[in-house]
Amino acid sequence: MKYIKKDEIKIGQRLAKPIFNKEGVLLYSRGTVVNESVLHHISNMSTYGFYVLDAAEPLPVISEEELEAIMNGQDSKNLYTLALTIVNNYGSLSNKITFIQNIRDNEDNVYKHCLNVAILCAMISGKLGIDRKEQYNLVLAAFYHDIGKLIAPQDIINKPSKLTIEEMSIVRKAELDGFDIVKNSFQLSSGIKRYISQLKIELLNKIPGNAKQPQTLLLGTKILQVADMYDILTAMRVYKDPTSEYEAVTFLQAREDQFDESIVNTLIESINILPPGCCVELTNGEKALVLTESEYYPLRPTVLSFKTNTMYDLSQKKVYETVKIKSVLKTLDNRFIMNSN
Repeated sequence: MKYIKKDEIKIGQRLAKPIFNKEGVLLYSRGTVVNESVLHHISNMSTYGFYVLDAAEPLPVISEEELEAIMNGQDSKNLYTLALTIVNNYGSLSNKITFIQNIRDNEDNVYKHCLNVAILCAMISGKLGIDRKEQYNLVLAAFYHDIGKLIAPQDIINKPSKLTIEEMSIVRKAELDGFDIVKNSFQLSSGIKRYISQLKIELLNKIPGNAKQPQTLLLGTKILQVADMYDILTAMRVYKDPTSEYEAVTFLQAREDQFDESIVNTLIESINILPPGCCVELTNGEKALVLTESEYYPLRPTVLSFKTNTMYDLSQKKVYETVKIKSVLKTLDNRFIMNSN
């Protein structure tokens, strides 16, 4: 990254830092490629120069000052519009949807994660009868809940192996700093900040050596926790195979002390975990086709073994004691493998 005079900027260069107007509205985001229109505009600005990236240089870690400016500028307004769209589209669904994950790269991982968490929060909160205003606050909190990951060193965030204790401490500090940025933003409502405040305390309580701070979690905070972990588990990363939907929800169910059981069940009611026609692997080593869902046990459908042509009604206790679903079979692009017959 280097600072150059505005009359030295050339078409094709990339901006290293965002450019705002005098009112604080974002004009050009970091990473913007300079074209004729951009060059003409910034050449007529009163600023002496701008920061640009070298040809192969990756985007630098976003600073807290930049985050604050973005939250108080045009990007924040765009998020409010997007949040309203999500609540309108997903906040009152009566049917299940197939929640397909797309592969993420290092530059869009945080955004895609927050977007998915926002959609999941809208669906879950809608089925739980939360009113529209509170849904709106919850969806916006979902967009801001992981903003600290943008502050943390990106080589640590995108590390393909397990983080060291020191690296985890760096990430946790960045997450806490992100929570503080949201809490201190005068543009955000108290309805959003209360969720973020509770998430901060939850994170502090997980850090060894910290005194535990008891709190009664809001329903929305519990929804955020479930949606956040579900998306983390099922996300497609370049260096990581995703956990199947089935494995993700069974993971959440097994940790009742961390994730509210009723919210996990509502998540299962909101998305297709084991839709009829998809293929699964059973604990006995057989592969099978899901025939029908169970009304009372959504994770225990009736399946047909490809190998033995045996039908297993997993909703029956005796059957379920001998064979269970191990995982869902997916294609390389994370779609359900469906029977073509």
